[in-house]
Amino acid sequence: MPEVSRALAGLNGMKAPGPDGFHGGYYKTFKKILLPHLTNLFNALRGETRLHPDMTLADIALLPKEGRDASRPENYRPISLLNFDIKLLAKILADRLNPMLTSLIHPDQVGFIPGRQLYENTRRGADLVWWAGSTRTPSLLLSLDAEKAFDRVTWPFLFRLLVRLGLPDNFINVIKALYENPRAQIKLQGASRSPFTISNGTRQGCPLSPILFVLALEPLLTRIRQSPHIQGVPLGNHRFTVSAYADDILLSLTDPLRSMRHLHDLLTHYGSLSGFKVNLTKSQAMPLHMSPEMVADMASSFRIPIVRTSLKYLGVSLTSDPTRLFSANIPPVIRQIKKDLEDWTEKPISWIGRIHSVKMNILPRLLFLFQALPVAVTRRDLAGIQSAIDAFVWQNKRRRVARKILYRPKTRGGLGLPNLYMYYCAAQLAQVVAWHAPAADRRWVTLETALTSPDRPHMALWLPRPSRPLPRTVCPAIANSLRIFDLACSKFSLATTPSPMTPLFRNPAFPPGMNLPDFKTLEASGLRRFGDILTGGKKVTFADLSARASLRPFDYFRFMQLRHYIDTEALVPIANTPLNWFEKLCSAASVPRGLISTIYYALCSGSKEWGELAYCARWEADLQESLTGDEWEEIWEATAKSSICVTHQEQSFKMLFRWYTTPVLLCRMGRTTSDLCWRNCGLQGTFIHLWWDCPRVKEYWGKVGRLLTSIFHRPVHVDPWDFLLSRPKTGFTNPEQSLLRCVLLAARRALASQWLSDVLPTMRLVKAKVSDVKLMEELTAIVRQTIPKFEKTWHLWEDYLGVTS
Repeated sequence: MPEVSRALAGLNGMKAPGPDGFHGGYYKTFKKILLPHLTNLFNALRGETRLHPDMTLADIALLPKEGRDASRPENYRPISLLNFDIKLLAKILADRLNPMLTSLIHPDQVGFIPGRQLYENTRRGADLVWWAGSTRTPSLLLSLDAEKAFDRVTWPFLFRLLVRLGLPDNFINVIKALYENPRAQIKLQGASRSPFTISNGTRQGCPLSPILFVLALEPLLTRIRQSPHIQGVPLGNHRFTVSAYADDILLSLTDPLRSMRHLHDLLTHYGSLSGFKVNLTKSQAMPLHMSPEMVADMASSFRIPIVRTSLKYLGVSLTSDPTRLFSANIPPVIRQIKKDLEDWTEKPISWIGRIHSVKMNILPRLLFLFQALPVAVTRRDLAGIQSAIDAFVWQNKRRRVARKILYRPKTRGGLGLPNLYMYYCAAQLAQVVAWHAPAADRRWVTLETALTSPDRPHMALWLPRPSRPLPRTVCPAIANSLRIFDLACSKFSLATTPSPMTPLFRNPAFPPGMNLPDFKTLEASGLRRFGDILTGGKKVTFADLSARASLRPFDYFRFMQLRHYIDTEALVPIANTPLNWFEKLCSAASVPRGLISTIYYALCSGSKEWGELAYCARWEADLQESLTGDEWEEIWEATAKSSICVTHQEQSFKMLFRWYTTPVLLCRMGRTTSDLCWRNCGLQGTFIHLWWDCPRVKEYWGKVGRLLTSIFHRPVHVDPWDFLLSRPKTGFTNPEQSLLRCVLLAARRALASQWLSDVLPTMRLVKAKVSDVKLMEELTAIVRQTIPKFEKTWHLWEDYLGVTS
């Protein structure tokens, strides 16, 4: 039952339901009742029990393709809607298979495999294009177009493959139950539904579907790799022939004509077994340093379209000229983004909504390219698009908050507006971290290690730049990663100097170690970097190393050479130096999730612009009290949580950033002649005066305090930190804190709505504003299925209204 519960938690509860009409929210709401029955049902499928036909029935909704003739069936995109219980069962199976995929699927396949990412294949493709050009080797880059690949997989082939992989019979039986005579029906307005049987393919919308597909495709990729007649790129002891992201297959072939003939036969044979079909007339081939006669022969023999300058793969253009990789990809996207921002500028989007639009729409488009393309991007390249983002956020008006404040995350007193150049650096440094993963797990790392042999990128980069061995390659991807690393080291202290990560071998400071084969067995015992010379706080001994690996008698001499170097150069203090945050990432056993975000925030926090916040100092000066860092963090968190509604939340951030115009500011700008308070108290109208010190405003906040006392049935102290910035009050439960934030937000919104008036808001207006906040919270709770939490927060308000009505 815990397994079913975990799978249920991992599925989106608000997606459209299947034919039975029950979406995930129903299952999550009544999970205590349903889980035992679902568990019994799913366990029964391990034997010969079969699902009821209605469970495997799916609805197919048709979405019209934009700009196409709606009277033609092929101009609609079918979307399959499965019953939620079937998706839940498939999710359980997928969760069981996921941990095994890295051992079942070769690293050439990066689609839908945990820990593997799309950029691995685009970077590898760019490396191979550069290799072909630098070696002048006749080569072919071939992108295969698979016809409806997921829909064509034949089930007998799939089930036989699962048996061959050694999966348990009861596990395969459950998968067979999912695929036994499934049916689908098309949803058309006003038309009756006629179910039809599905006889092949993996099911759209099924969590197990992509896993089954990559398993079904793996025999083809294995045969391509192992075929002696299909020649890939030979580098060192490796051959790089095929890259795949699910059905997006890219082949890198040498001896192109011979390889293509055998590849064609192999695809035909595999298709006859599995249903997989490649349309060569829609595939693309990019010849690299092939003679015109070879290109013409290939085009006539295989009727495959030839592209000369660039080949589209996984959303990027791989150019035959590596120097054009930047211009073929990034400027077109930047131009489109600028056009989109101009179109959106006059739309009625709130200030914070505009920042969210940038984070959700603009950043993903650029971040994809920053990861997928191993090219140099400078601040100047991104200055234009960053300025266009500023113009969009501020609607071409004066900037009211400094950019460096907006760049900070909400948890650090900003709004998280993306700093594009920092994101570019973070994306590139994430690949530097990935260099340190085992090369066998990442083919692009294996490739780049082979290109730099006998040096290794993940070792050489930790040497001081003057001490690095001369690179045996000028591969642009490797050179750019080293450039970004060196830049980040100088600006953000990315590495300690000298670093415990410094390599012992291929280090010019230790001349015997420049001949790496002499020290291979010592390195295999775990002795690789300065930090490895200590074990348990003491210098490692030859006996320690012998216990880890089979060392030869000759290795003792090499160990003594190394020991002499360690003692002469006094490396023990360096080895004892604690690793900094980036060194820890690089030395971790695996690449962590959220790596780019982790690096991005670390870079931002380490920049010179990340200093004291001016608005914090001004608040402390106005209120004559200094807060600790933890107290400011509580205020920032409360500000971000003030309301789910962006329009309401915006007021909290404007208050935090001291957004509002005052008589003093207008007078200083020459807009008015008087700097006195608008509320006719005769005092100077500073920011804190208008919000707190004005006698009439103090009276207003006193009324708000009495309102809160009535709601919470206890005295609520009127404090500016609490009332203006929502600093959490001690002694309040979390639901009470949430309600307090909402009421104070409403009170501030009421006061801001009459900012230029000498009339203060009434408590009736404040209550109306509270009702506005409550409505938005309630609608969100309905959508998120969190009504119990909502009721726990708002019951005191409902009780108060019941008493006063």
